[in-house]
Amino acid sequence: FFPLTGAGKTPTLGGGFHANLGKESRAQTLQNGKRQIHHLGNQLQLNQHCLDTAFNFFKMAVSKHLTRGRKMTHVIAACLYLVCRTEGTPHMLLDLSDLLQVNVYVLGKTFLLLARELCINAPAIDPCLYIPRFAHMLEFGDKNHEVSMTALRLLQRMKRDWMHTGRRPSGLCGAALLVAARMHDFRRTVKEVIRVVKVCESTLRKRLTEFEDTPTSQLTIDEFMKIDLEEECDPPSFTAGQKKLKIQQLEKALSKKLEDFEGEISSYQDEIEIELENSRPKAKGVFANFTKDDSIEDNASSILGEEEAEDEELEAAANHLNKDFYDELNEKDRVKRSEDGECRNGNETLVRPPALESLLGPLPTAASLGITESIKECISTKDQEPGENTGDGELDLSGIDDSEIDR
Repeated sequence: FFPLTGAGKTPTLGGGFHANLGKESRAQTLQNGKRQIHHLGNQLQLNQHCLDTAFNFFKMAVSKHLTRGRKMTHVIAACLYLVCRTEGTPHMLLDLSDLLQVNVYVLGKTFLLLARELCINAPAIDPCLYIPRFAHMLEFGDKNHEVSMTALRLLQRMKRDWMHTGRRPSGLCGAALLVAARMHDFRRTVKEVIRVVKVCESTLRKRLTEFEDTPTSQLTIDEFMKIDLEEECDPPSFTAGQKKLKIQQLEKALSKKLEDFEGEISSYQDEIEIELENSRPKAKGVFANFTKDDSIEDNASSILGEEEAEDEELEAAANHLNKDFYDELNEKDRVKRSEDGECRNGNETLVRPPALESLLGPLPTAASLGITESIKECISTKDQEPGENTGDGELDLSGIDDSEIDR
C-alpha cells in the first residue's frame, strides 16, 4: 500500500530503473504543483475544497502532458481560475495576473486550452459576485450595504435586458456602481471606478449608453426602487443590427430618389438647352455664313481644326486693317500734292499709291533667298500632276489612311 503523496517509494537500481525514475519525476512534479497551488490559493483566500479541486485539475493536465512546453506557474494559475469559474468565487483572471506579474492574455490562452482539453465547461461568472468586493474598495462607509443593494438591483435589471451576455462582468459592475453611487449622493468619478474595476473608460461609457437605451433608465429613483418592469428589452447587439438594417434601407431609398431627381434634372437641362438654342438671336452680316448650320461648323472645325479657323479670322482682320492703312496713306499723299501745286492744269490726275518698297524697304526676292530651284520644282510638279491623274481617270489612293478617306 502507498499513500496518496507517493512517499516511501525509493528508486532502485536494476532493470526497472528508468520506469521508477519516471514515476519519481512525475511525483516530484505533482508535489511542486500542489505546493504552488496552496501558496496561490491562500493569497486568493480560497478554501480547502477549491484547492483540492485545483490539484485534481493539475493532475489531469499532467497526465495529458499539457504541462510540456508551458511554464508551471501558468498551468497552476489556469487550474485555479478554472476552479473559480466552476465554483463561482468572486475572483478574476486579472487577480492571478497581478499576483504572478504575468500578462493576462497569456494566462487566458492557457486557461482556454486547459478547459478545452479537459472537456470542462466553465460557466460565465455572475457579475453580482463582484459587487461587494468593488463596493468595499470604493469606500462608501456606512452606506456600503445600501449602495451594494442598489447596484445589485441595477445588475439584475441589466441581466434581464440581456446586457450581461458576451460582456465582461467587471464592466457591468463598474456601470452599476457608478449609477448607484450617484443615486445615493456619492460623487464617484469615472476614473475612480475604472481604477477599481480595471476596465477601459470607453467600455464603461458604452455600458452606460446601453443601459440608457433601456426603458428602466427612464424611471425616477423612487419608481426604480418600487416598480419592477416585467417586459424585457432586446439585446444591445440585436438593436444595433436593426439600426444598421434601417440605415441601409434608408440609404437605398435615398439613392433611388436621387437617381429619379437626376433623371428629371437632366431632362430639364435638355429642354433648357433646346429653348436657349431656339431663342438665340441669329447673326447678320459677315458672320452669318459661319452660323448658318451647326453641322457645317462642326465638320469644318473637325476638318480644319480650331487653329486654322482662328488663322483665317486673323488674316481677314489683318487685310482689313492694311486696307484702311493704305487708304489713309493715299489720302495724305493726295492732300500733300494738291498743296504743292503739282496739279497745275486744275484737272485731278489719278494718283498711284506708294510702292511697298518705299514703305517697307527693299523686299526679298527668290534669288536673294535662294529658292529659285524649289520654285521651279513646284511649278514642274504642278504641271505634271494633272496629266498623271487624267491618264486613267482614277485617283491614286496609295499611302492614305481610312480616316483621311472618310474626311
